[in-house]
Amino acid sequence: MKEPLKNSITPTLTLIILILFNIVSNYYFTRIDLTDDKRYSISKETRKLIKEIDDIIYFKIYLHGNIPMEYKNLSQELKHMLNELRAYSKYIQYDFIDPSSLDNDEYKIALQEELYKKGITPVPHRSYENNKLEETWIFPGITVSYKTKEISIPLINESLMHDPKTVIKQSIDRLEYSLINAIRRLMVKKKKIGLINGHDETTNNLIESFKELVSANYHIIDLPPINGQLNALKDVDCIIINNPKDYFTEKDKFIIDQFIMNEGKSIWILGGTNANMDSLTQKNETLVMPLENRNLNDLLFKYGIRVNNNLIQDLQAAPIPIVTHYIDEKPQWTFFPWTFFPILSTTPNHLITTNINPIKSQFPSSIDTIGNQIEKTILLKTTKNTKISRTPALINLESLKTEPDELTFNNNEQNIAVLLTGFFESVFQDRIPLNIQEDPNINFTKRTAKSNKMIVISDGYFINNQFFKGNSLPVGFDKHTGKQYGNGDFILNCIDYLLDDEMFIKIRSKNTDLRLLNTQKIKTEQKYWKILNILMPILCILIIGLILFTIRKRKYT
Repeated sequence: MKEPLKNSITPTLTLIILILFNIVSNYYFTRIDLTDDKRYSISKETRKLIKEIDDIIYFKIYLHGNIPMEYKNLSQELKHMLNELRAYSKYIQYDFIDPSSLDNDEYKIALQEELYKKGITPVPHRSYENNKLEETWIFPGITVSYKTKEISIPLINESLMHDPKTVIKQSIDRLEYSLINAIRRLMVKKKKIGLINGHDETTNNLIESFKELVSANYHIIDLPPINGQLNALKDVDCIIINNPKDYFTEKDKFIIDQFIMNEGKSIWILGGTNANMDSLTQKNETLVMPLENRNLNDLLFKYGIRVNNNLIQDLQAAPIPIVTHYIDEKPQWTFFPWTFFPILSTTPNHLITTNINPIKSQFPSSIDTIGNQIEKTILLKTTKNTKISRTPALINLESLKTEPDELTFNNNEQNIAVLLTGFFESVFQDRIPLNIQEDPNINFTKRTAKSNKMIVISDGYFINNQFFKGNSLPVGFDKHTGKQYGNGDFILNCIDYLLDDEMFIKIRSKNTDLRLLNTQKIKTEQKYWKILNILMPILCILIIGLILFTIRKRKYT
């Protein structure tokens, strides 16, 4: 009786365990990611946003069909990411569409033209089929719709002068950010960022790429000159003062100060001198003068910092090309490290500086921190091999042709970007100007009621873009070397951090390892691996069968 009882208990117990497991799994949902780089894991902030979706969000992916292996990797990673998002929301839906495989040529052309108008730039792909060269177009992009809204997401940044594998690696790194950012743009009202004007700030096409970069997530506008208007900064969440060179009146300062006292966020991009490359390239030398007439020192000092009117050099510097000789009357260019363009070190383990590319600066000045109650976090700094030059100072490009004297680069690390956090006090609390006191609409605040944040960067060219054939290049992209510096990601992280959108910094900083197949090895060894994959399972079955037959034969003979 014991043996039958034992035999009946085992399946019954197994059935009970399976039923309990299913009941528990209905109440406690979890997913396990066993990859080294956690490429299929999404952040808890992403999960929170996904669970707030209240209607269908529909993704149309046009990266599909007969595409190269690198693009297939991107397409597969995209599918994995969408499946991960769909696991947390029933409202996530998607389809993969091949724009080149449509039977109706008229419809195919119309769709491709529509995608191009939406900002999804086609990439040509050439392949040999039956000894014939064929060219097709790849559309690496997505359209996302939610209710009555629709936006497009280009997956590839075609303006970067990198090989396709590097560009696709960067695209894969940003997949979660790209998808979640698209959802945010469709669901969440954009906060407003205002660029201050009226003091010779840089607000023209030199920061065109910066505006485009920020406008994806925020509503960015060029503010009219303040001109003493108390409501000039009304309804703005964050202001950016970008490389002003002219005087700030006391009333303009007062309005900016009160914006900060009332919890407005601010980014100050302030070079300490008038140094610029235009003067150098035209005359080969320039006299650098301090910018001393902006009337901002007392304001910044009260907040806890001072931007010095000096020039910072560093042995760790970005290269620039100069003409060294001529061959057949054609100039020959050589790259030399330009010590006035330091490559900055980032503060480790801070959210703003996590996993970003090296930062390039141009003619930066140093920042001193003042010992008040405001917390200072150094975000960017030079290396220990730094040299400080006082201004006025004469600099010329000929100095590139001689090795810098390393013994003079002994001024240690210098601060270039600082985050200030705390309860700021108004510089006007004991000296409100008479013309402001007489204004009946004044509502003076002496101190921030809540802890506030601001960031100061002592490089007036930090967010400037270069141009190639009349088109602006991405923020931080160097057209001479083809290197993408991290200036764009850094400034986006700064804005997100100040406006409490920290979840997007974490997603933007995510890295994955792109495990590409060796295409040359595939060509030479594919037959071997195909045969092996066919024969190996058969061989394994035969071996196992032979072993079992031998054991059985020994047991019963």
